[in-house]
Amino acid sequence: MTVDPHADSVDQLILDQLDQSELPEPAKDLVFAALLGSEDLASALDGAAPRRPAPPSPDTEDPEPIGTYLNSIEVTGFRGIGPTATLTLVPGPGLTIVTGRNGSGKSSFAEAAEFALTGQNKRWAGRSAVWQEGWRNLHATENPRIHVRLGIEGHRNGASVECSWAPGADLDDRTSFLQISGERRQSVADLGWEQPLELYRPFLSYSELGGLLSGRPSEMHDSLHRILGLSRLVDIEAMLKTARKEMDDRRKLAAAQLPALRATLVAHPDPRARRAEQALSGKSADLDELAALVTADEPDSDTTSVPLRQLDVLDLPERDGLVREVERLQGALREIDDLAGTPVEQARSLAKLIGDALRHHHSHPGQPCPVCGGRTLDEAWAEQAQKQLHHLTDRAERLDEAHRLERESRHALRIWLSTLPPVLALDLSAEGVESGDARVAWQHWDELIGSADPHKIAHAALVAFDALAAALQPVKVAARQALERRQAAWQPLADQIRVWIDTEKTSREAAQAYVALKAAVTWLQKAGGKIRNDKLAPVAADATEIWNTLRQQSNVDLGAIQLAGTGTSRRVDLKVNVDGVPGAALGVMSQGELHSLALALFLPRATMPESPFRFLVIDDPVQSMDPAKVYGLARVLDQVAKHRQVIVFTHDDRLPAAVRHLQLDARIRIVSRLARSQVTVTGDKHGDPARRYLDDAMTIARDEGMTEEVRRPVVCNLIRDAIEYTCHERIRTRDFQAGRTVAETEAAISDAQGLRPTLALALLSDHKRADELHLPLQKLHHAAPRVVTVANRGAHGGASGDLAALVTDARAVVERLSK
Repeated sequence: MTVDPHADSVDQLILDQLDQSELPEPAKDLVFAALLGSEDLASALDGAAPRRPAPPSPDTEDPEPIGTYLNSIEVTGFRGIGPTATLTLVPGPGLTIVTGRNGSGKSSFAEAAEFALTGQNKRWAGRSAVWQEGWRNLHATENPRIHVRLGIEGHRNGASVECSWAPGADLDDRTSFLQISGERRQSVADLGWEQPLELYRPFLSYSELGGLLSGRPSEMHDSLHRILGLSRLVDIEAMLKTARKEMDDRRKLAAAQLPALRATLVAHPDPRARRAEQALSGKSADLDELAALVTADEPDSDTTSVPLRQLDVLDLPERDGLVREVERLQGALREIDDLAGTPVEQARSLAKLIGDALRHHHSHPGQPCPVCGGRTLDEAWAEQAQKQLHHLTDRAERLDEAHRLERESRHALRIWLSTLPPVLALDLSAEGVESGDARVAWQHWDELIGSADPHKIAHAALVAFDALAAALQPVKVAARQALERRQAAWQPLADQIRVWIDTEKTSREAAQAYVALKAAVTWLQKAGGKIRNDKLAPVAADATEIWNTLRQQSNVDLGAIQLAGTGTSRRVDLKVNVDGVPGAALGVMSQGELHSLALALFLPRATMPESPFRFLVIDDPVQSMDPAKVYGLARVLDQVAKHRQVIVFTHDDRLPAAVRHLQLDARIRIVSRLARSQVTVTGDKHGDPARRYLDDAMTIARDEGMTEEVRRPVVCNLIRDAIEYTCHERIRTRDFQAGRTVAETEAAISDAQGLRPTLALALLSDHKRADELHLPLQKLHHAAPRVVTVANRGAHGGASGDLAALVTDARAVVERLSK
């Protein structure tokens, strides 16, 4: 891959587009909240002030995962392999082709590695149980076992994963463990490959290759989505859609409950129900009016409820006050009665006359009465007259006071209790209120208090009041019970209205939120489409480049690759042009072209920089490909193998042949199956580039049709190529086992320019020690110093000697170097 599709986080891409959008602020706030998480979104929907997500730090970079290679696959009693067989690999970049006839057991190595590392085989996935029944080899005398040695960058001696089965155990009843050199055994899950295996699965079988395009459209869409880090986009959209659905349901809730509420109101006799119906009759319900009705104890204008409330609060004054007034009246009447028959006016006149005589006496003491001329008005007379005057005045004043008290008491009794209330004149028998006795008792009171006979009032007032109180009490009780019955009948409806008011308020808030969420989802889907295809562009470019190499004489041009659709209609649109005419890939491409296209889509995904797998295991990719595409496949695999360990299993000889014809570097292993599932793995001299260089060198050395001047440089250069290739293999294997990273090793190889520096790096671990090579070369092989010297000189035409013998010695040196 040339471009990292994770260079920008999905969140930041959303924020960038959001800043440039004309989305309404409420909808923007909800997108911001969704980026922060479900809790923030819920808070924003509840009315909390929104906050903007902080942009990711530009210095934050995900560390590159530790690379892992396959070192060897050892299999016992599994699938087509009986006795233990081992496929040895070079843990580093490069192409290895494992070939053998059908049934040789080669695919059993691929399936064993896949099962050990993933716990499953895609080839069997979704198949009936019969596909899994034959996993245990019938010829094995030992229990099944898979042992995969891994080369891990930076870890000396790497690690291994082992699966084993007890006698009679099912496929899933395996014992698995991970063993890192120098550490305790661990679970295979400790590799941390669960998600990477889902995103960047490095295993591709033939059946899976065909299924990449023939499976459900959503599967490839979802796979690319996850690989490109777009699951975050799906999560945010799903979060907003879930909230939108919830708000949609909530905004419809009040309307859904309204018909039942209206039906209840129509059937209810309470006048408040009529007012509630009116409050609900408009386009938008009058919630304030409804709330007032809910809290009202009784309707204000009801002709029945008002009298009942009046009776309920119709209280008589305290009897103690009446007693005091009656006692005051009775006292006044007794005083009046005591003074009854006394000539009060005469006493007043006589008192006046005596008073005048006393004043005359005071002015004319000792003189006879000026009126009668009789008795002399002396002191004795004055003393007697004074006593008589006091007696007469006191009697007159007592009588006046008694009459005043009698008048005041009668007035107080008249105002102490109002006249008959009109409410007692109403017929409320329909409500269970019988007020006739109370009305008669009140009328009797009114008549008594209005009587002109105060003695009658004083005698009968308390009795009349007690009779009125006794008659009024059941009326009040009946009125209260009637009101309570009415309220009890109204309360459930009031509660129903109150609940509906709360629901309506929630629905109105939800309606506003729904509009904002709908706008947010619509915007995100549009923005997400651009983000998806921008992120897909590098993968699509790599896939197109691979297709252009694979197509080889195909008249199908691969066009745009896009992620399209949402929900159940999500898919990957693969557009092609056939001789310039647009079409859909699945409809116009042959099976071989479809397999090539599937491989073009698989390789960019499996070689993402984020993948910890530095290896690819591809089983039978050649089937259905025409010869031209096989050559394209060889070139593609060669390019991928420059930075990945590529292991291809095939029974088709065309791929090894294409590699040889194209002079590509590839290791070829041949798998053979003998009797009773004995599987052997051998090298192919034609597949080893070093051997191939030497074979070509020997052919040219023996070609007498070529002049010495032409043969010698070519032969010597081929010998140099063979030695350098073998040195490179030795360096890569040694460094990887020592824990050096592939990047460090390749940099060291690049620095070692020339045969002798390369040998110094291979034998002395330092390309600068080329001057110290003689002794290490001598120890390697007695002919090595001479082969190196002659090959170097001869490459420039400066050496002589038997070329065939030189090639033979070079073969021995290469053989020693490769060990």
